[in-house]
Amino acid sequence: MTVFEDREKALEQMYFLDSDMAFRVRSRRDRLVARWVCGMTGADSDAYIGEIITLRVTGADDEGLIAKMVADIRAAGKDVDAKALRARMEMLTADAMRDLARPL
Repeated sequence: MTVFEDREKALEQMYFLDSDMAFRVRSRRDRLVARWVCGMTGADSDAYIGEIITLRVTGADDEGLIAKMVADIRAAGKDVDAKALRARMEMLTADAMRDLARPL
């Protein structure tokens, strides 16, 4: 292998690892947000997390999740706006990164 091939392979590996970590952080964050919503709505956390995972797997982005969560929270008689939910998601993203950075 040449130096360029080695570098290309290293960059591909780095891209794969970065993509994998982004997926793990987003998945962890989605679970944390879903648990937070369950605390507000009284919903069963395992079932609600399953709904959020299914929604994500079917192609929903963050805005799709936010729309569902805001609707669910409002249906439970609580008042929350999408901006507050986005702020909570950002905070929980940082928590998810910390959780995943800890050695096992």
